Amino acid sequence: MAEAAATPGTATSERVQAVKPLAWIMAGLSAVVFYGIIDLTTLADGANPDYEWKVPLEVSWGSLFTFVLAGSYAWIALRPHRAWPAVVQLAVAAVALTISSIIGADVRPLLLGVPVSGSAALFAWLSREVAGPFPRAFSVDWPVLLLAIAGAPMWLFYSLRAMEESRTKPAGPEDWMFQTMGINHWPVQGAAGLAVGACALVMAFWPAGRPLMRLSLSLSATLIGAAMLAYPDRDGAMPSPMWGVAMVIWGTLLALPVADRRMDAERGLDTAD
Repeated sequence: MAEAAATPGTATSERVQAVKPLAWIMAGLSAVVFYGIIDLTTLADGANPDYEWKVPLEVSWGSLFTFVLAGSYAWIALRPHRAWPAVVQLAVAAVALTISSIIGADVRPLLLGVPVSGSAALFAWLSREVAGPFPRAFSVDWPVLLLAIAGAPMWLFYSLRAMEESRTKPAGPEDWMFQTMGINHWPVQGAAGLAVGACALVMAFWPAGRPLMRLSLSLSATLIGAAMLAYPDRDGAMPSPMWGVAMVIWGTLLALPVADRRMDAERGLDTAD
């Protein structure tokens, strides 16, 4: 008699075993190898004190790579059965990097956007049996929607300004303080703003994405704003410190626990595994 086929549970277990280590590797690459955490430490003078770091630029890079990218990969590694929010967040980041590369007239961010896009597709494929169908339940979280609408002009202007700097001040090999691994920080700052603004709109309508995106966006916005307040005269800061105040307030309000957690649990969307 032919050997019995593997049970669905066995296939699922094998997929989980494949997803977790790969996701942890990608998280480590984003947070450590691509200097996500190190760039964040410039806010607390954690980097080499011999240099005057462009802290607002460094923190925008660090926020994108630590909270948006590494945070997504860590979410997949920790919760492979709930992988879809991380896949969507990665896809948004990939699109943001592509747009910023085009408008910022710098091809180098595409070297980031293409692998991020590929990883989103790969984890969507690997997780499809583990995580089940894409969650298609939609509902409006009105406080988050109001925050997203209020923050949209702020994040758009922040991004467009960074992309303009990318066009007018292209960083060459000698401008190493404006770069990480040879990639100009200006278009990446633009991508960080686009990703934060876009994900805020996504989480306003998509309950499944709220737990991850609330964490990623609130941390990113708060630290980006704090960097501007702490170093208003450095490259990457907006013209007025009030921009930093607005970003910190926006990120703090987004982090507040509102009723959507209870409402999502009632709909069967609770994120507990």
